[in-house]
Amino acid sequence: MLNRLQTIWNVSWQDAKRNMRSQRMLILAPLIVLAISMACWGFADSRIVPAGLPTNSPAQVLFYSSLPVVFFCTLSVVLLGFDSISRRRLTGELAIDLSQPLPRTDYAITQLLGVWISAMIPTTIGILIGLFLIENQMGEWPTFGDASMFLLSTGLLLWWYTCLQLLASSMARDVGSSVTLGVGTWLFFVFLWLIPTLVVAQSMGVDITDTTSSSFDRIQEKVDLFSPNGVYQLMMETRLSGESQPSLSSSWIWFSALSWLVFPTLIFTNRIKRLRP
Repeated sequence: MLNRLQTIWNVSWQDAKRNMRSQRMLILAPLIVLAISMACWGFADSRIVPAGLPTNSPAQVLFYSSLPVVFFCTLSVVLLGFDSISRRRLTGELAIDLSQPLPRTDYAITQLLGVWISAMIPTTIGILIGLFLIENQMGEWPTFGDASMFLLSTGLLLWWYTCLQLLASSMARDVGSSVTLGVGTWLFFVFLWLIPTLVVAQSMGVDITDTTSSSFDRIQEKVDLFSPNGVYQLMMETRLSGESQPSLSSSWIWFSALSWLVFPTLIFTNRIKRLRP
């Protein structure tokens, strides 16, 4: 078992290093680090924050700083993983890889870890720099719980998108289709997820013209359990205080997070087990 885990890690690390040395990462990594660190620095400065946006604690700053994670870091996963399977399939590398003695389930995990690690490294660097900048601006460090939640929930979000993107890459017959599926999925969850929320709210008799009402907020939280971005935001909200806390029980939020962790991973590994290169 130990040798098996060592093999998975070695193959994953080799893939991650190849991704880190790629031209796309040379562009993405500085953007990710800059976006996260500058968000932490900006939201921690009361002179920069727009009026009416409360940023009285490091937890609130981290919550608002999660916005670039949703936009830039998830998109980096799409750009890093769109050709992980489809390109290998077209060049014949996938047939060679799957003919190796490494079990297909283990091979699927190595592909997921390779993309996830390469996206997580610059993200983690940006978060760590952001924590220092928050202390520099506010004179107060985020608590260990707040920082851990930010890092943990961000890692889970990138893993969820890694599973979705590699699943799209394994389904595509060419690189163009892989890009279309991956970017389309990203656009749906980032920009269009409000549409299903409005449909559900209207079907339940809630006034959708008032998206600030408590009834709409409760429905939105329940619908967000089916979106990776929504679960991510709910996890970050659990570290806030007072009325900013989600009305949903934390057990439902963590159950949804674990479901997003388990089911997409199983679907992708089963896809690789049945895949004909």
